[in-house]
Amino acid sequence: MDDSSKDAAQSESVLNGEAALAEWVPSREERSDMIQVAAYHIAERSGFTISQQSCWDAAEQQVELIFALRESKKKLQSLVDTSLDAVVMINSQGNIIGWNPQASQTFGWSQEEALGHSIETTIIPIRHRDAHSQGLRCFLTSGEGPYMNKRVETHALHRDGHEFPVEISIASITTGGKVEFSAFIRDISERKRAEAELLQMATTDFLTGLDNRQHFIARITNELARLQRLDNPDIAILMLDLDHFKNINDTYGHAVGDAMLRHIAVLMKEEVRKIDAVGRIGGEEFAIVLPGASPDEARVFAERLRQKVATTPLKQDDQFISITVSIGITALWATDSTADTALIRADEALYRAKERGRNRVEVAAGKPRAA
Repeated sequence: MDDSSKDAAQSESVLNGEAALAEWVPSREERSDMIQVAAYHIAERSGFTISQQSCWDAAEQQVELIFALRESKKKLQSLVDTSLDAVVMINSQGNIIGWNPQASQTFGWSQEEALGHSIETTIIPIRHRDAHSQGLRCFLTSGEGPYMNKRVETHALHRDGHEFPVEISIASITTGGKVEFSAFIRDISERKRAEAELLQMATTDFLTGLDNRQHFIARITNELARLQRLDNPDIAILMLDLDHFKNINDTYGHAVGDAMLRHIAVLMKEEVRKIDAVGRIGGEEFAIVLPGASPDEARVFAERLRQKVATTPLKQDDQFISITVSIGITALWATDSTADTALIRADEALYRAKERGRNRVEVAAGKPRAA
């Protein structure tokens, strides 16, 4: 039998013994016998100088205290067993010495399987194990640790190998010169999923899945701040508008119009890089931010996108519905006061593209003002 098996067997034996003691209710005669034995030991330790009644009273208090503590421990164990948080207790070697039912539900290991095993190999992802070992050593030498007595979000490992987000708080207790730790762990997967959904709802255009106007403006604002900080001139902004989009709605209906908007969104996402941002600004108007692209490079990109839109009609039932796009381009300038300043400039270039026949690309005229 290896050390882990021995530890698990010992832990199970102790738990079984404690459970049996916790259920024992002494009769009146047994309780009287306990008091009598305790009274004798009190008298013996005093050299038989204390009166018999005083020894009996002191012994009775001790026995009552023992059973009061037992009841308190039972209540505490009941709280642990019914806790909605996983409660995992370990010793100073990092071996599991306590494991409540919620821990089994959270991590997939039964109490019998978990007891005596290292917490590292049981619930801690491989990428976090070195940090856990360092944190344990740090606490044992300094009494301080990053997870002690505070709630911290991290990731845990399930028995089946998948990681999931948790909120964890750890408390320590020293008994008989030995340090033990209790970790209170809550699976926050549902909370994180809800937060992600709320964030997506707040930042995404529901129809196309692109950035909504507010989030897209925030993206340009961040790029403007980076430009002003690093003085990198190569950031281009494109404004796009679908030509004669009203005819699509009037001829085929708004459902097909919505399908066309989704179709264009897909075509744009196929052309951009991961570092680029694409947003729906309103109606049939879109915008793109190209970090690291000069106006000339942005024009090459815009011409490629324009041609792709013109040659990739929307297939709706048995019909192929074509549309074209006009595009205005500007560079983001460090002297721009806000994101809207650049968008207005790109929109003016877009307006010229519309005036000059649509289905074309125009670059904004002018140069940035001196700072």
